Amino acid sequence: MKLKDHLEQAEEQGANQICLDNVHYAQILLEVFPKTRNNEPMHNQQQGIKEGTKSITGTTTLDDGDQIKDPDSQDQICKEAVIDESTWKINRLQMIIKSKMMIKGIIEKIQSYLEHEQAMFVLRIDQIGWEETIDALRLLDCVAGAVIVTTSKKTQQVKEYFSLQQEPMDYSRVGLYHDIVLEITSQQKMEESSYDSHIFRAILDKCEPYELCMNIFAHALYANPKRSNAVLHNLYCTLQASPRSLGSIAKKILQFSYSNLPEEYKSCLLSLAIYPHGHCIRRSTLIGRWIVEGLITKEDWPSSVDQANKCFDALIDQWFIYPAHVGVTEQVKTCVVGELVHGFITKIATKKGILETGLPHHLACHFSIFSNVRLKSYARIGTFFHALANTPGESLLKVLDLEGSGISYRHHVIKDICNKMLLLKYLSLRGICIDQLPSEINNLQELEVLDIRDTHLPPYATRHVRLLKLKRLLAGPTDPSPSNTGPYTDNGVEVKSVQIPEMIGKMLYMEVLSNVKGSSQDLKTLESCGI
Repeated sequence: MKLKDHLEQAEEQGANQICLDNVHYAQILLEVFPKTRNNEPMHNQQQGIKEGTKSITGTTTLDDGDQIKDPDSQDQICKEAVIDESTWKINRLQMIIKSKMMIKGIIEKIQSYLEHEQAMFVLRIDQIGWEETIDALRLLDCVAGAVIVTTSKKTQQVKEYFSLQQEPMDYSRVGLYHDIVLEITSQQKMEESSYDSHIFRAILDKCEPYELCMNIFAHALYANPKRSNAVLHNLYCTLQASPRSLGSIAKKILQFSYSNLPEEYKSCLLSLAIYPHGHCIRRSTLIGRWIVEGLITKEDWPSSVDQANKCFDALIDQWFIYPAHVGVTEQVKTCVVGELVHGFITKIATKKGILETGLPHHLACHFSIFSNVRLKSYARIGTFFHALANTPGESLLKVLDLEGSGISYRHHVIKDICNKMLLLKYLSLRGICIDQLPSEINNLQELEVLDIRDTHLPPYATRHVRLLKLKRLLAGPTDPSPSNTGPYTDNGVEVKSVQIPEMIGKMLYMEVLSNVKGSSQDLKTLESCGI
């Protein structure tokens, strides 16, 4: 079909509804069929195509070095190239005409609703190119009553094109986070002479298009809005000199947020590097581990727990860890470390010796952060216990968390733990298929946290526990019945509460007894101890 036929067909299809002006068609034709080089005839261009093709396919090399010229082949290739180019241009012509007719149809429909009044419409500039947008405005001879832009670059283009005296309405991600940051900082009393709010916009512009980086920056200001101009300008200069990549920009923003953390909070954050990326971590687990490993140090256990909770909330507020599960009281119960944050803290933790280089990463979360355990990269948790049983002397580990380790229960393993790991302060047997506690459990006189949830221990298993420094005894199922009435069940089998240790009156440091029961005399003892 000839070009003229295509144009006539396009006009016939839209004759009853949409018509472009001849000027519009002329501009479309110039776009699809630009002027030739120096106005040379089309056949000269075809000759150029032919000569260009010759340099590639005009000769064929044989094994004996002879060359055979094939002019007919050259002509055929040249004809196919011209036909392919013409087909592509016709298809592009149809696409452009259809697009512009659709745009004009929308405008004409708006004008019909508004009768003879001037049409006002909202133009959203997002994925479409700026040049295409301007061309559409010129062809349609109309002006947008409102322009929505989604990037700071397009905001400036709109301002220049429309010669706006005021700032245009900004619905970009940068604009959104800029408004959030201004709202955060406006609530603080700051000296006007030392406060430049424009630096926030400049920093967010450098974070574009990575919303994660904008989010971390906003959370950092939420945690501490009182940032000096010197600190903010230093961040801006650092971002300006950095490569425009997510990893590079995120590293600078994370460093900005990390540098403002208290030293205790930094240590707690770096300890999360022992968990695999994307691992769901319980708040209660972190609180207990941070305290027994000395990352949170206060005068007593309740004060340490309070400080550890504040640290956890601060890491959530600054977006170093993300909420995974929120309880009915709106307290975050579990969290996840994102990929970029995990990579950031892993590098720092390795340099500081918190992340043991001689320990496989899939096993690191089961031991103390300063464990000094050496295992092969392919080793399993059973390898460690085999070595423990065959190594003389005592282990220096303070934390052993077997939840999720996949270890199959062996009675002698628990005995080895109780006989060899006498410095343990935190022992979690959670989820381990264990049906008894050996009498050797009382060897762990430094133990402060004992977690036996989701085990098959009978109620009497804890009756003879006598750990004088124990602060938390956690028993029962992971997810208790919401009604809190009647016995808990596990696959139809009743899960009974464990009994209060008979020597509870001498366990003066006890703070938490979870899912335990006792006689009236036991309850009186607990009451007298203030538990």
